[in-house]
Amino acid sequence: MIDWKIVMAFLVGLILFIHGIENFSHEVLHFAGERFRKLISRATRNRFAGGVVGMIVTAVIQSSTATTVITISLVSAGVISFAQSLGVIMGANVGTTITAQLVAFELTAYAPIFIIAGFLLGLFGKSYRYIGRGIFYFGLVFFGLNLISEAIEPLKNHPFVISLFANLTNPYVALLAGLVFTALMHSSSVATGLVVVFAASGVLSLEQGIPILLGTNIGATMTALYTSVRLNVFARRAALAHTIFNVVGVLLIWPLIGLFSRFIMSLGGSPAQQIANAHTVFNVGAAVLFLFLLTPLKKLVEKAIKSDEEELLIATKYLNAALPKSNSRSFGLIEKEASYSLSIAYKFYNKSVEFIRDPKKADFNVVEKFEVLADLLDEKIEKALLELSRRPLTEMEAKKVVLLVRISNLIEQLADTAKNLGFQPRSMNRSSLSLSPESLKSIEKIYSKMEPALNAVQHEFPHQLIDYTSLFRQVDRVDPIINRGYQEHIKRLKSDQAYAGSSFVGSCSILENGADLLKEIMKLTQKYARLKKR
Repeated sequence: MIDWKIVMAFLVGLILFIHGIENFSHEVLHFAGERFRKLISRATRNRFAGGVVGMIVTAVIQSSTATTVITISLVSAGVISFAQSLGVIMGANVGTTITAQLVAFELTAYAPIFIIAGFLLGLFGKSYRYIGRGIFYFGLVFFGLNLISEAIEPLKNHPFVISLFANLTNPYVALLAGLVFTALMHSSSVATGLVVVFAASGVLSLEQGIPILLGTNIGATMTALYTSVRLNVFARRAALAHTIFNVVGVLLIWPLIGLFSRFIMSLGGSPAQQIANAHTVFNVGAAVLFLFLLTPLKKLVEKAIKSDEEELLIATKYLNAALPKSNSRSFGLIEKEASYSLSIAYKFYNKSVEFIRDPKKADFNVVEKFEVLADLLDEKIEKALLELSRRPLTEMEAKKVVLLVRISNLIEQLADTAKNLGFQPRSMNRSSLSLSPESLKSIEKIYSKMEPALNAVQHEFPHQLIDYTSLFRQVDRVDPIINRGYQEHIKRLKSDQAYAGSSFVGSCSILENGADLLKEIMKLTQKYARLKKR
């Protein structure tokens, strides 16, 4: 007969453990989440540095799921690239082994000290309160595990428990158990912590524990996959890479599981330490292997999730550090960044017109990313020019600074018109309307007069090797085309053939403004090019 007091003690311990893990991650992220995001974004240019960062962040917040989800969200936001995310994700798998190691080293005995210290520290000021909460929940994690350990001690020889865990002698059942439990709990740390505790109590053997641990690795990918479904293609690729990495790692070790178990036993230690060591050795080995195979993994994922979409990163391309001491080199970098800003405005317009053509496929997250990037580039260019203006400058250099400020501001305003155009399909989608074929043809005709000039100015700046005369004439034709478009639109209104009338008028007005800004940019870039030739 089951002793319900013991069962209740086990359930209370499990609840406290899960509650502690979730809230510890929450408190740490609340206190230092932005720092972690900045750390990940800065340290991912090198795959190995990214792996170390993923490991450290996961070790601190005690959740590889949280690290992976943060990383995928950064990919979606354009803060880091899909390729940069891979090292962090692999490092996260190593960092998650810290929980098992702490349990194996019987940190549970010190749980009351952490709980009391965290509670007392939380009574002080605001920053201390957050630190205190983190320490409190850290202690609660191990206090819950301690309760579980005490609860299962008298049950380990119970027929029901023996029967339950006897099924785990089948490695496939054990693997499935680890996978399902981790997927349901959204935390591999919970599953691995329990496996270590059960091993310490003599309920689970190393041979039973290893397949469960392998199952937790696969189960840990489910949250990231679910999270990425509504995100962009690059975030979905990052989630798929995480899944492939974990699944392939398990497939590689599975035929050697007996040999792997004997190797872990040869390292010595208590049953709990052996389980923790198995978890660490496997994850470190898999991470090191795949860090050297990042390029093939990246290509495989890109083939699996195909897309022609260009990855857009919210970052400068040339102004990434302090300006050089040389004024000429500084101007060179600023000119390149301004040229890049023009290319972004050009791509922004193309994307917005594409969304006008097919409002149902409009991705407003892409519009927002373009806007954020355009604003960032303008801000960084102006900041660099401000720094440059504080130096001793020649009259020619001073004129160049003024022109570059004006050009950068106009580019940012041009990007704003592209943003307004890109958001036009939102109102069409809300009202389930679309532009009439005539209205769409009119908008495309207007943009066809702007596109060659936009394309030319982004390629030619800052030197301008071609004559802009014919391009100016084309852009000047925008106003007459818009006026004819308005007249034809009035006729369509009278005949009830206008479908999304306000969107057509709004789009024409935006393009008219964009054309005026484009002409001003062309004039200033011409002036700047002449200045450079002197």
